[in-house]
Amino acid sequence: MNNSIAVIVPVYNSEKYLNYVFDSLNKQIEYPDEIIFVNDGSTDKSEEMILEFVGKAKLGKNILINQPNGGTSSACNKGVEKAISDYIIILGSDDILLPERIKSDKALLNMNGVELLFRPSYTFEESPNKLNFLDKKHNLNKKYSIADGVESTIKRRIHIPTNCATLKRTKWNEIGGYKKEIRFSEDFDFWLRFFATKPTIQYEEIPLSAYRFARNYQSKSKNVELKFRSRLQTLSDFFGNEKNFEYKHLYNFAFAQLHEAMANDSWAISKLEDFKFYYLSGISRGWSNYSIKTHFRFLRALLKR
Repeated sequence: MNNSIAVIVPVYNSEKYLNYVFDSLNKQIEYPDEIIFVNDGSTDKSEEMILEFVGKAKLGKNILINQPNGGTSSACNKGVEKAISDYIIILGSDDILLPERIKSDKALLNMNGVELLFRPSYTFEESPNKLNFLDKKHNLNKKYSIADGVESTIKRRIHIPTNCATLKRTKWNEIGGYKKEIRFSEDFDFWLRFFATKPTIQYEEIPLSAYRFARNYQSKSKNVELKFRSRLQTLSDFFGNEKNFEYKHLYNFAFAQLHEAMANDSWAISKLEDFKFYYLSGISRGWSNYSIKTHFRFLRALLKR
């Protein structure tokens, strides 16, 4: 069976990064069957740049969809809705695929048509010419990819950037894609619902994509509360669904981990009062659900009064 692959690229004001995204697509040894750009209400030159790329493309189906700004979830869903390929890759508008990605994925999927093929990832800061390998997260993926996906996701064992995943399109449609009402951490919600269906998966150890990683925390300060609300909604919906009753034992752990993550994000941007608030809010779920490092940070925060 010769499986086809569509690359979906949600775009919002990405003119600074699009050229290296285009370059990574043009360098594919085997060109994608479809490349679908969804311009999510950009106000910069993104649309103009995409139209130039689409106009020059000589292979595959290359299209641009324009829509009013609705967020990443909405843009991804619109792109998948227009795709007809067997599999999809969601590629961020500042991320890249390495040249072998499409060819390698097709070869593997033609032998074993799993519902998810995923890999470890590289990261880069400014230039995609200098890649860093996420060795620690790769080792966790390798160890836990054969475990229950819901438990692994909640316990933060599996790390799946969207550009690392090649998903069966019918599976995406079956679970409804991304929830449009979730404007942050939409992938966390998606993976929980996806793994709850007990999908067939395959993990490959060779990284063939990379995502841009910004070291400064300036943007994070704006997103801590939004991230908290989004993940709280995700967990409430997931554990409130009777179909997921088998995961009830993870309830306290999941909510404690959410509060710990928010506490440590607040610590990273030096908001000690917020750190203490999230830390104490999650303690009711059990002290043992927090790491020793977080407990020590709380003691340090108290001493800084």
